[in-house]
Amino acid sequence: MDLSSGKIEQRKLAYEDVDKFLGGIGLAVKIIIEEIPDPRIDPLSPDNILVFMTGALTGSPVYGSSRYVVAAKSPLTMAWGESHIAGYWGPELKKSGFDGVVVKGRASSPVYLYIHDGVVEIRDASKLWGLDVFETDESIKKEIGDSSVKVAAIGPAGENLSRIACIASDIQPNGPRIGGRTGMGAVMGSKNLKAIAVRGSGKVRVKDVQRVSSILSRLLPLIMSSPTAQILAAFGTAGEVEEFYEYGDMPIKNFTVGEFEGYKNITGQSFKEKGIVVDVYGCWACPVKCWKVVEVDGRRVRAPEYETIASLGTLLMIDDPHYLAKVSYLCSKYGLDTISTGVTIAWAMECFEKGLITAMDTGGLELKWGDKETVLKLIEMMGRRIGFGSVLAEGCRQASRIIGRGTEEYCMHVKGTEMPMHDPRAFKGMGLQYATSNRGADHLYGLFFRIEQGQRVHDLKIYERVDRFTYRGKGWMVATMEIWSEVLESMGLCKFVDIPPAHVAGLYTYVTGIKKLLPDLLKIGRRIFTLKRLFNIANGVTKEHDTIPRRFLKEPLKEGGSKDQVVELEPMLKEYYEYMKWDENGIPQKEVIEELGLKEYATKLGITT
Repeated sequence: MDLSSGKIEQRKLAYEDVDKFLGGIGLAVKIIIEEIPDPRIDPLSPDNILVFMTGALTGSPVYGSSRYVVAAKSPLTMAWGESHIAGYWGPELKKSGFDGVVVKGRASSPVYLYIHDGVVEIRDASKLWGLDVFETDESIKKEIGDSSVKVAAIGPAGENLSRIACIASDIQPNGPRIGGRTGMGAVMGSKNLKAIAVRGSGKVRVKDVQRVSSILSRLLPLIMSSPTAQILAAFGTAGEVEEFYEYGDMPIKNFTVGEFEGYKNITGQSFKEKGIVVDVYGCWACPVKCWKVVEVDGRRVRAPEYETIASLGTLLMIDDPHYLAKVSYLCSKYGLDTISTGVTIAWAMECFEKGLITAMDTGGLELKWGDKETVLKLIEMMGRRIGFGSVLAEGCRQASRIIGRGTEEYCMHVKGTEMPMHDPRAFKGMGLQYATSNRGADHLYGLFFRIEQGQRVHDLKIYERVDRFTYRGKGWMVATMEIWSEVLESMGLCKFVDIPPAHVAGLYTYVTGIKKLLPDLLKIGRRIFTLKRLFNIANGVTKEHDTIPRRFLKEPLKEGGSKDQVVELEPMLKEYYEYMKWDENGIPQKEVIEELGLKEYATKLGITT
């Protein structure tokens, strides 16, 4: 749909596109590259293409089939951007008769979309502009007259074009679920699009119900017997705080310290023991139910996840669980990505400590480690773009460019995306994953720390336990796990519901009726990953950008579970490029582009082969 003209067009998916790209992120990247007038456009211009796309299995009975993707050129990375959200919005869109929504242009005034049973309406959102995500959800449901409508919305951060703005869906009750990374909320705000509300009464068709049910019945005991699934079921992702801390993986004081006694106060187990967690919830078709619920300011909201506990807790030297529930709620309310928010504030605190940022820059605020009240104030300022908060709302890379004075050295980012909460000195393959991810520093595309914790994936030929401190032999494994992640995100499957790859192929075949074996899926995953790489190359990304901050390459921690370690990135990167059939500059070679059927896309992007 084109918001500039108000024109709405419905298209059927072509079999060829599904065959080559599956769904989810695969279809999203294909559509963006085909529809974008020039990959080098300003991400916040009307020319950017914003795609909401469900996965091939989203809304089916398959365990964990709840996810959808939001993708566009990113205002944070100035290259490829995407964010993933679970919950119920994606299945509801499928039930309304649509697989995805493609948004072009910019509305002349604020609007929201209402999609219901094959009908798409563009509605006035002038009265919603300025509301937080909770107020937006309440107002839309009241206007439509249906409390079961699923809403995906931005808050003030997205309206104010913060480069770290997120999109929230399944907002109430017990939510929201967040699409946090790469500033997709800002792209939505740039189009004057406040929300997309969906409601459907249809069903997702399954080709062979009996065979799908048979596979799922055998998988359930396997999924739920996993130690990780048991921890997630009991405590959510916060249940892994202690384990990650012991590995030396949990970042402390902007990744400069290896020990912090206060971590014991902010584990998932502690949240439960202290009665802070009041309920358990789960996404569509999820047996694990890692979604925990807390009460803040009279609302039942999603409990802080591990990434939030680390980014706004240990990274800032704070160990108060009640503060973490509050700060997680505030970020959701304004529509700010908690990872990027915490890393950007940590950057500012370290620079303030070193005298590179002063009270003259901050409007009189003293930025000190462990100062909860200042952090809460900064988030309010970031959400509304007030004072120094307007600088921080740019994300740490752009903020460091605004401030200058050598501050970029203390900004922990890759390609502009702030680092997630896994220290690559503890899991060295994660360093390679961060460096090579298409959307910048990314812990979910590959989840390689799971492999370095000891997980084996026999279907992908990872048979042996992997030493987390070695760098040898990890190039092909990281590449394989990244490629497999493209498959899962194109399917709409949650990585916490760990279905063996061969079974994913079987489930896809029996749900859709389109036969795919595991090698077929891996080739598709490689096609999608490579296509994103080509988009990035068109935006100037080269080997120079396939790196991680100097801190992880040259500065070992003096204590903790990863003491004395640094990341030996270059040899891993060399092996990775060779496995991917990229040249020494990180550019896919002609043979792999042709093998994957991407020549026409390379030409469209202005890349000659």
